[in-house]
Amino acid sequence: MGILANEINFDSLITNLGNCCLTEEKCKSCSKDKCLIAYSKEGVKSCLKNSVGYIENGHENIPLTDTKVYDENNLVIAIADILNQCRSCRENHFDNCVINVLRSCYEVALVGEVQRYKGSTLIYLSDIKNLNPEIGAKIMDKYNMLK
Repeated sequence: MGILANEINFDSLITNLGNCCLTEEKCKSCSKDKCLIAYSKEGVKSCLKNSVGYIENGHENIPLTDTKVYDENNLVIAIADILNQCRSCRENHFDNCVINVLRSCYEVALVGEVQRYKGSTLIYLSDIKNLNPEIGAKIMDKYNMLK
């Protein structure tokens, strides 16, 4: 059923979201409901406020139409960190788990679409490498460095 709030390194999540955010200076204003990073930030805030590890209807409400160009390296680092926090829950995978929602948002920003997560970090790394060998290799390298 996902991850518990006390198992999450929220400092790391917040740092990575901050590094990925383009800021209002570049975007002119923050459209929280249409921005992948702002949506993720709001989800993390909700988890912290309510001491939970999930975002209610989080996966269903990901703003898939965000077409801004984000820094690839920051997204790769953020995904690698998320994967290191993932419990690899396999059949107990929960789509609205904050870890899953954030990973999905980062994927949309990086490869243009949400990737199916099969409850295992290693399977995910293999799948992402099959989708895009270059990005998959970068994520794998960062993931191993953060381990």
